[in-house]
Amino acid sequence: MKHVLFYIRLVLFLLAVSMPLIHPAVVVSYDRIGMFFWFFLLPVEILIAFYLAPPRLALRTWLLIALGPALIFVLFISGFTLASLAYVAGAGAAVLSTLLIFRRKIIVLGVLEQLFLAFLYYKLIGFSRSSESAAAESTGLTQVLLVLLICSFLLYGLTLYLSAFHQAQGRRGRRELILFAALAVPVVLTIALLLPPDFVRHTVVFNRIDEDIKPKPFPLDEMGQGLEGGNLRSDKPLGEENGEGENGGDQEPGESSETGSSQLEGIPSDQWDRIGQGQGNKQYAVMVVASPKYPLYAAGAYYGHFDPVQGFQLSYDEPLNELSYRRLLETWTDDASIPDRRRRAVEIFTLSTLPERYLAYRPHAVEPTILNRAFHPFDFSFNTVSRISDTEKRDWLRISGLSEGEKAELQEYLEIPLPPSSQESFVNHLRQAVGETTGYYERIGKILRSFSTYQYELGFNDNVQVARIENFLVRTRRGDCTEFSNSTAILSRLAGIPARVVTGYLVSRQLQTPVHLQGTFMLRQAVKPLQKYPLNQLVLVTTAHRHSWVQLYLSGYGWVDFETTAYALPPLPGNDLNALDVVIPLIQGEDLTERRPQIPWKTVLIVVFSLAAGTLLLLYLYRYAREIYLGAVSRGQDPKALRALLTLLLMKLSANGYDLKSPAQTPLEYAARYPGLHPFALLYTRLRFRDWFTPEERALHWQQLRERYRHILDQARAKGLKNGLKRLFSLKGLYYGWSLYWG
Repeated sequence: MKHVLFYIRLVLFLLAVSMPLIHPAVVVSYDRIGMFFWFFLLPVEILIAFYLAPPRLALRTWLLIALGPALIFVLFISGFTLASLAYVAGAGAAVLSTLLIFRRKIIVLGVLEQLFLAFLYYKLIGFSRSSESAAAESTGLTQVLLVLLICSFLLYGLTLYLSAFHQAQGRRGRRELILFAALAVPVVLTIALLLPPDFVRHTVVFNRIDEDIKPKPFPLDEMGQGLEGGNLRSDKPLGEENGEGENGGDQEPGESSETGSSQLEGIPSDQWDRIGQGQGNKQYAVMVVASPKYPLYAAGAYYGHFDPVQGFQLSYDEPLNELSYRRLLETWTDDASIPDRRRRAVEIFTLSTLPERYLAYRPHAVEPTILNRAFHPFDFSFNTVSRISDTEKRDWLRISGLSEGEKAELQEYLEIPLPPSSQESFVNHLRQAVGETTGYYERIGKILRSFSTYQYELGFNDNVQVARIENFLVRTRRGDCTEFSNSTAILSRLAGIPARVVTGYLVSRQLQTPVHLQGTFMLRQAVKPLQKYPLNQLVLVTTAHRHSWVQLYLSGYGWVDFETTAYALPPLPGNDLNALDVVIPLIQGEDLTERRPQIPWKTVLIVVFSLAAGTLLLLYLYRYAREIYLGAVSRGQDPKALRALLTLLLMKLSANGYDLKSPAQTPLEYAARYPGLHPFALLYTRLRFRDWFTPEERALHWQQLRERYRHILDQARAKGLKNGLKRLFSLKGLYYGWSLYWG
């Protein structure tokens, strides 16, 4: 019983730490140290504690053996660090718990372990409902894991109970097994038959940041075609929301008079994936954002590393870059105490066609992305809280400069290794723009205003090579947001101002034409999650709103988004991408989560067959491993070897059709049913209960016992293929597989 309990415990542990490797919804990545710790150090130490602990070995010998794997781990894997002490302490805790449960028989500790593992498995399975693309990949696998885990836990609990009360024999043991089956079978069938294979795709929100907003009724005309008055219009005409704020400019990019010629078009949602978005001189819906504050610079990538040829490159050590695509298990929170003043927490809801997250700076709390195909192609949604800067020009004028500590911390964002052939062009532009100005923000302002004669052309280009930016700055003096943001970042660094380039989407009410508002209205009618928010808080983001801007570091206020293009000449007539026709998906609004789940018969059959085949394979492996183990133990001449030989004989006889021997029967009583076993039973009884043999007599009796053992097996082995197959595949002998003592 002790061995069964140990191996069930070991399997449950290994299955738990293997979940990140086999379940696509769990993406806890293991590094080299983690892999060795969970799959080498801990299992090896647990095995050493179970099999070699005193009195099996002397205490000193056992301690030396137990320290061996830990020493190998520290010397060759983790190194001598503070973290390595935590790993060694974890291994020590595993050894101690193993000793207390199996040597001291503190069963209550095993129960606590079971509760802890149950909580761990609950969290791991729950993660499969909070990941985006992994939800589709984990279809069916979660059901298999649930069935396997429930069976394992029930078996572990039963084994703990039997170990504690030692009542596995007789009627009470049979009653307990029947009770176990009565509990296990309904649970397994419920999970396998009733759990839908796509349950991970149900709309479930974990760790809500706050209560859902209760929208006020929005007035519509009787035809339901728009706002009061019969047509859709924004709260303010374009151009009236200007003001120098976080975006650092007098206006937002994209202002144009071309807002009345565009049209709204629709494409059936089931055909949305077939279109080439961004093609055909149209702008396609990407996101719908709900927020009480605009504009929002929804960042997807931060570029802080500067290459002399390629220009600004992705900062791989920036955690915010990982946050854009990272599969969150629970709500991510930024608990760091930041010195940035004048930041206000703003709740933002995003419904998106893209699996990546676009987050306004500075993210404070981000919920896991939810996958729900009911409103395809808006399959992804997530809630965030961002601490957005409320600073403005009058605050920045008081900034004296960077402290020595800030200069050291932000050194990467001050480096600007321009090639000599290009440096002169940028330095000359900076000298003409800034002159003798020494004030921190005054330099920023003059850099921004130096683009007042440059022509802004709406668009987005990923080519940020230094030669191309230099050509824009010196020769063409016309470009899209990419040229403006990258040139501003270069000039700012030359002026001693930390800078980085950010790409993402500009989310602004000012960019919402009547056509955008009409599209937002139609989407809000079809998509239930959007109906929680009033229409004047929703903004439709399209492919035309892809954007690049610059973030500058302001001492005391942190990183602040600046809109370089706001100072440039607005787009010429005919060049405003935001005035293109708007294309949205035609969504039926069918809520897939309200369907009655269908029984996934195919998955049920696969699960049942896999469980049956796996269980059968484990039973056969256990049977033959048990026979090999008993054969090895029976080679000795001690009482343990004697019991092992009897158990092995009984297992082999049962495979040949013999009746099972009751634990209450002595070997002689059992031999009364099969007279051919009497000589073996007599020799066994003598060796077992007499201890006054001479060494020669004992050796002779052991020799005769083994001869009778071989003779009995020869006589019991029936001829024929059918009987041979019965011997090969019989599991009847497992009845004797739980203990060495059967006499």
